[in-house]
Order: sequence, then C-alpha cells, then structure tokens
Amino acid sequence: MGRKSFLKIGEFARVCHTTKDTLLHYDRKGLLSPAYVSENGYRRYSMKQFFDFDLISLLKETGSTLEEIRKCRERCGDEGYLGLVTERIAVLEREQERMAHRLAMLRGLAHMGEKARSATYDRLFFERREALEIRVYPVDSEKIAVRESSAECYSECLMRSLMEGNSIDPPLGVIIPEDCACRGEFRIESMFTAAWRDVGRERAGRMEPGRYACLFHRGDMQSHKEAFVRMTAELSARGERALGPVYAFDQMNYVLGETGEEYIAEYVVRVGDECAAEKERRLAASEAPVTAN
Repeated sequence: MGRKSFLKIGEFARVCHTTKDTLLHYDRKGLLSPAYVSENGYRRYSMKQFFDFDLISLLKETGSTLEEIRKCRERCGDEGYLGLVTERIAVLEREQERMAHRLAMLRGLAHMGEKARSATYDRLFFERREALEIRVYPVDSEKIAVRESSAECYSECLMRSLMEGNSIDPPLGVIIPEDCACRGEFRIESMFTAAWRDVGRERAGRMEPGRYACLFHRGDMQSHKEAFVRMTAELSARGERALGPVYAFDQMNYVLGETGEEYIAEYVVRVGDECAAEKERRLAASEAPVTAN
C-alpha cells in the first residue's frame, strides 16, 4: 500500500469537513467504507473517496435518507447514483415551485398589510388596474352578510378551491354584482380567490383591465354597507357608471394584529361615464352569438 495515496480517518474527516463519528456511521450503514483496513484495524481512505462523500452529503442535504442512498447504490450498479440524482432534481424543482408560491403569497400579504396601514379611509380615488385572473364561488348572500357566519362562508369556499387544485392566495374577497352596484344595493353573491393554476370554465373569472374607482373602509358589517352605499352615490353624482361588478378585497386584518369586530376592505369597481357604458353595452351586444329561431 502506498501510504501517500491514503489518509487516516482523522485526516480524511478534516478533508471532508466532517467528523470521525460520521465516517464510522457511514461505514456501518454500508455507504462509505474505507478503501483499506490494515491488519491491526487502522482505516485508510483514498482521496478519490472525497467525491463519494461529497455526493452522499449533497443527496442527504437535498432530502434523501441514508437508506435511500444505500439502496440506490446497490440497485443501480454501474449507473451509481444517477437515478437518485435525477429523482432529486425533479423533487427539488417541485419544491422550488412550492417555495416560489409561498414567497409570492407572503409578499401579497405584506403588500396588503402595507396598503391597509397607509390607506386614507372613506375617500374615493381612481386608478388604472391590470387584468387579474380569479376563481369565483357562489355564496349564500344572507349568510355571508352576517359577521358571525361569514367566516364559515369563507372557509367553505377556500376548501373548495383547495380541493380543485387551487391555492388559497391573496388577493381574495367578495363580489357584488353590477346590477346591485348600479342600484346601490349591498348584496354579496360570490367570493373570489386568486387563480394560482389554470382553472376550468365553471370557476374562471377575470377582473378586466381599466380605470377603477376605489375606496378603503374599516368598520363592522353595518358600516361597510353604509360605506358602499355612499360610494355608489358619489359615483352617480360624478356621472360615473359601474362597468362590472364591485370587488371587495379582504385586507386580512390579522396581518396587522387586528382581530376585533371591525375589518378592512378595499372596494374597487371598473367605471366609465354614461357614453362609455353605452358603448360597452353595444359592443357586448354585437359580439353575442346569434341563435336561430
């Protein structure tokens, strides 16, 4: 044996930035045995084994158990760890997607919390918004209008969203139909969540891009109804007309540590003057399919 080609267990442990106990454990598990054991029991490792140790560490760090690594090594023969490496790539890609989703969710929560904290409440303002793909779920209008039972409505809709393969992501909230908005009637008929994945036609919804009237309000359920009525009245007085439903974005008070009777919502509705509304109605009518009598 050429001693220069081999390292004692302590020397090899230092090269691998590990401990002798770890190397002994790997040997007992059948993962990494010494290249040579002398007659008096001294263990010697070859420098080439550093790469074996490094790969075992990488596979372990990326979620493989020592037993999985051992079985893969035994099963794969000449292919070595190639199968397990390929498998871990797929697992980590899925994990990367999941973590990107979680990061986006936390950023969404932080954004909503900051908006709620810095908002000027009960002041109508206008801004342009991009399109937003959503999932829409019908709700019991009477039940969701009562604070005590509204949480149950949210829970039911969010569970349905999860069961359909979607995620519970901000933004989320409730929808007041266009005809109710035009009458100033606070009547919630559906709930929406962000569409994280492709959705079927049944649940698919879309906030169209355009100019939106917006209003933040903080209060109990009754004060939200009153704020909504004031908002629609002010829009009418300004000659603005709703060009779609009103979306009430839940600002998730609990992010700000508020869990009392009051809650925060941002009401948004795409608007235009009477001429713009008439143009939209004519365009929709011209694009409607013609049915034979």
